[in-house]
Amino acid sequence: MQKINIKNMSAAELLTAVEELGEKRHRAAQIFKWLYQKGCGDFSGMTNLPTSLRRTLGDRFTITWLRLAESVRSHVDASQKFLLASDDGALIEAVLMDAHGHRTICISSQVGCALGCALCRTGDGGFERNLRSDEILNQVLFFKAGHIPPRERFNIVFMGMGEPLLNLDNLARALEIINSPDAFALGEKRITVSTIGIPEAIRELGASRLKFSLAVSLNATTDEARKRLMPAARSIDDTLAAAIEFARARKTRVTLEYVLIDGVNDTQEDARRLAGLTAAKPFKLNLIPFNEWNGCAFRRPSDERIDSFIAPLLPQANAVTVRRSQGGDIHAACGQLRMRRES
Repeated sequence: MQKINIKNMSAAELLTAVEELGEKRHRAAQIFKWLYQKGCGDFSGMTNLPTSLRRTLGDRFTITWLRLAESVRSHVDASQKFLLASDDGALIEAVLMDAHGHRTICISSQVGCALGCALCRTGDGGFERNLRSDEILNQVLFFKAGHIPPRERFNIVFMGMGEPLLNLDNLARALEIINSPDAFALGEKRITVSTIGIPEAIRELGASRLKFSLAVSLNATTDEARKRLMPAARSIDDTLAAAIEFARARKTRVTLEYVLIDGVNDTQEDARRLAGLTAAKPFKLNLIPFNEWNGCAFRRPSDERIDSFIAPLLPQANAVTVRRSQGGDIHAACGQLRMRRES
């Protein structure tokens, strides 16, 4: 009998499995806590379960992990990048960022990416497959095991390789467990899902009970310019309409991410159009100076040009932040470490 991957099971599925074994319902919560709070990798170590149940679990289920393939640490900031290998050898990028003692982990949802965005290195390697929910969760467990002190709160951002909303089932299953009080117990303010903007998926997630914040990669102020940077992008109007529905349904604001590229999308006209798109709407703007890599055609704007872009936004936008990229010396932008290893 082929064993079942237990970290691919939702709370409801695990509860059903426990009941089918003739065990009491609370055993499911105990197993969840062993897997996700304590990071247990062997059923024999789940010492508050009956010996017979531990033996049965070992016979029927398997516990997966990710193997460290490579890691690099920045010499200029506190970021660290990790290349993690799954059971089939697929390489998954994840990043640990530390800003003034506040730790954020950036995780992936796919191996590679099919969208082919010009401003992202991940697409250069093509698309291999979706990550399973256990592979998403195991990225979090990797950091909890060796890089985040016990009981310390942390943030998760789905800003690594891949488009999360093209892996919706596995994303939702992972988010449910990340939210669960018997697992990671992280809520809306601790989790951000970043997407190119897939309106129907945004609406579906908005109607769910999953707790997370939404960030939409806008990166241009006209559909023509956005298509050049992000060929798979939907129209700005459709994307922002779905984001507004999400924000109003959840009584929150959606972050619009805008990567600033010198001479491409950072003109004063762009700034004025961006102000018009966001004024009096439930958005906050996160401006991200482009993170260059060897051989790319784009350049980061100067600080003076960035400041000039911000000026027209401030009278109208609800909130504007500038995210200073970390890990430029360790290929920390999406896809850079994986592509360097595979080239």
